[in-house]
Amino acid sequence: MKYKFSTKVFGQEGIYGIEYESLERNEKALFEINSYIWTSEEVQNMLDEINSITNEDFRYSVEGGALLILIDKDEAHLFNLHNRSQKEADIIWPTEKFIKFLKEFQEFLQKIGR
Repeated sequence: MKYKFSTKVFGQEGIYGIEYESLERNEKALFEINSYIWTSEEVQNMLDEINSITNEDFRYSVEGGALLILIDKDEAHLFNLHNRSQKEADIIWPTEKFIKFLKEFQEFLQKIGR
């Protein structure tokens, strides 16, 4: 993928996520995944939950961030929580694309010892 991961989002040391400028216009909500809590283990926990989805959706709210993620076997719906009035997801990806993104983010976190 094309994302530029960072340990200093907007110059704030210890915020792990994506540089805003590296996101395409239709994916800007993904910036809200930025948080101080991210570790490769936390990403692995998400991947494990996603891989165990059967009939129910998996719901994840990024602690310290402002992104709500709803995932089923087919699609990942990402909501920017700063826009509380919206009813539709800011981003809808196939679940496999979101898994690929998480694996790349996990690899970045492992490289920096998180």
